Amino acid sequence: MKEKTAEDVSKYVKQVADKRGWILHPNDDGTLDMLVDGLKDYYNRVGYFNCPCRDSYEDMKFDRDIMCPCDYAQPDIDEFGRCYCALFLDPDFDFKVEIEMIPERRPEEKW
Repeated sequence: MKEKTAEDVSKYVKQVADKRGWILHPNDDGTLDMLVDGLKDYYNRVGYFNCPCRDSYEDMKFDRDIMCPCDYAQPDIDEFGRCYCALFLDPDFDFKVEIEMIPERRPEEKW
């Protein structure tokens, strides 16, 4: 497996955002860089992109629902304007609103 660089991951998340009609976190506070690093480190450890903000089994069979972009990203964006970790945002996201924690949608038996 070829290790991913931050540039590889940045390209990947940009492609996902473009394809889904989302935008990426603006990174004015380093959040985007932190999330890209988390995705990179995770990929280089286990071989797939996993939501960097969720606990994982490090087993693709059990983590399919939280592989980035996770199954919960679109419902979170529809309801809150952003995904759980704030990597992906609705293009109309209101940056003046304080970002609060999104309730975990992943069923408890999954983790």
